[in-house]
Amino acid sequence: MAQITFMMGTMSSGKTTHLLQSHFNLNKAFPNEVMLINKNDRSGDSVCTNRMGGMSHSTGVCEQTTLTDAVKNFEEMFSTEVRYIFIDEVQFFTIDQINELPHLADHSNIEIIAYGLLTTYKGSLFPATQRLLEVSDRIVQMRNGVRCWCGARATHNALFKGGKGVSAGETEIVDNDELVIDYQVMCRRHFLEHIEFTKRPRT
Repeated sequence: MAQITFMMGTMSSGKTTHLLQSHFNLNKAFPNEVMLINKNDRSGDSVCTNRMGGMSHSTGVCEQTTLTDAVKNFEEMFSTEVRYIFIDEVQFFTIDQINELPHLADHSNIEIIAYGLLTTYKGSLFPATQRLLEVSDRIVQMRNGVRCWCGARATHNALFKGGKGVSAGETEIVDNDELVIDYQVMCRRHFLEHIEFTKRPRT
């Protein structure tokens, strides 16, 4: 029976790099039977990219897109049956889309490997990743030596706008020309200290 695997990690833990390599290898073995689905990719196009310039064409979805329809369209386009689905930035998918994954795995026998962040810059679970934790068969924490500035293993993503720490606001942050958006990975201790500091009154 096909499984759902959640590959989770902080920023810079190599999630998309691992996805691209795995997708490349399987697509060579099973041409046109391996889907790559993403949403809100950093490139803004229907491609999946990593920070080192790696790229692969993907199926872009929006909130209104059902994954079932995306799979159907892919199969009709290539006259094939999908064996594997890779998902990048799964934290930005809707709960309804996550709820489709068990049906695709159990009834269509599609192996699903989803990559994404576990928590927001506020330290709370994304709604999508919370649901994914509940329905996944396997959960893998990707580390790849990512460290906090103190040298401890990084576990959280801290947000800075214009050089100032942020711990409140919209979950999905989009770059703009007014403030420089920057994320820093931190260990639990320094992330919680960061959150506490951002909540102090500023003079």
